[in-house]
This record gives sequence, structure tokens and C-alpha cells, in this order.
Amino acid sequence: MRYFTRRTFFAAAAASLAAVAAPAQAAGTSAIVLFSRTGNTRILAEHIAARTGAPIFEIEPAVPYAESYSDMTYIAQSEIRSDARRELKKPLPDLSRYRKVFICGPLWWGALNVPMRSYLAEAKLSGKELFPVTTSGSSSPEILVRDVKRLAPGCKVRREFWVPGSEARSSLGELDAWLKASGF
Repeated sequence: MRYFTRRTFFAAAAASLAAVAAPAQAAGTSAIVLFSRTGNTRILAEHIAARTGAPIFEIEPAVPYAESYSDMTYIAQSEIRSDARRELKKPLPDLSRYRKVFICGPLWWGALNVPMRSYLAEAKLSGKELFPVTTSGSSSPEILVRDVKRLAPGCKVRREFWVPGSEARSSLGELDAWLKASGF
């Protein structure tokens, strides 16, 4: 039979409490900003939230895009080409208490979508680590990190996670590997 002194008992209890509190503290340092029109990127954001405990803050344009996909893509293409911004519904999420932020949104016409561009241009994110997570129908992610760095100066932009939108649900294992490699 093993006997504990008062000191060893309290040290063991403190270590147990610290181990239980660690995931909660880690969850409190990360947040997710989401824009998803079709739901593909939402699948990834919700998976990240389930794995990390990070809250999701959804941004929405003040004036929604056209319901018709072809009409929406025509508008989006024009906005991307002119580097336009869209007014967002307010208030924007206050991320001052978070150090790490997942930027989750689709690519449109080879670039970060306009609502997320608008958010990054307005948000006060300096000093934070940004983790871009994106989907697309046909665009590759080459310009994604460059867009995020340009729109969020003073942030450390980490390696992105990208999958075609149609593969969002089947890519959750890859997302888990990326989360692990990114320190989550």
C-alpha cells in the first residue's frame, strides 16, 4: 500500500487539475471566423471547432449575394477584379482575447472571397496568428496566403488548408493531420 504525505497529495491533485484545465485554456486562445455561402467551408469550420473547442464567429454581407449561383459568380468575379469590399452586418466579432484565428472561407475566381476580404480589411488582428482554411470549386490556393497577408498586416499567416469544396466532408482526416501539424 502506498501512502501519500499531504504535500504529495496536493501536488498530485494540482497536476490532475492542470491536466484537465489545459484543453479549456487552449480552446480559449483560438477562434474561427467563417464565411460560407454553400456550406462546404462550414463543414471544415465546424470540424475545427469540434476538435479545438474554438468558437465560430460568422460574418455576413449586409446585402446578401444573388441566390442564383451564376448571378452570384458574375457579381463575385467583378468584385474580385476590382478589389472591391462589401459592407458587412455589424457588429464584427471582437477577437481581442484570441491569439490564433482560423480564417475559413471559399476562394472565388482564384482569390479570397470578398466578404472575408472586407472582414480582414476592417478587423483589428495585428499580432495574431492566422490559419487560412478554404474550399473552392476550381481555384487553387496560391493567392490565398498573399491575400491574407496583404489584408491583415502585422499578423503571422500560417500554412493554409485547402480542398475542393466537393471534397470537404471526405477531407476531415486530412484536416485533422493539418491541425496536428499546425500545433492544435
